Amino acid sequence: MCEIGDFSIFKSPKQLFDYFGMDPKVNESGKFKGTECPMSKRGSRIARLVALANIHTKRNGEALNPHLHAYYQKKVVSKPKKVALGAVMHKVCNIIFAVLRDGKSFKFRSPEEHRQNYKPQLTLIA
Repeated sequence: MCEIGDFSIFKSPKQLFDYFGMDPKVNESGKFKGTECPMSKRGSRIARLVALANIHTKRNGEALNPHLHAYYQKKVVSKPKKVALGAVMHKVCNIIFAVLRDGKSFKFRSPEEHRQNYKPQLTLIA
């Protein structure tokens, strides 16, 4: 909360990504269009450290955050490690934004549990 300050200035998670420096750093000049777009890293490093801490495991091999660790492991199969870590950072920012926006405490839920909670509310209109 100390890093973010006044949360009311953020209208979307994208603005929070930009604030933490997770937006792409575009390298273009004239007709040259850069193909690699690394993270800008101009913002706070707190979100990067939080994401890194969430994918770590304990000495016995148990994940500190099993859901984010599983998400990271799934991404590492098809992407480089730094890109997968960037995806975890975005997920962490989405979680932070939702917790601050809704004013509710965070509760670990798997995607299956989340679907079960909202399944009765879904109705198909044909």
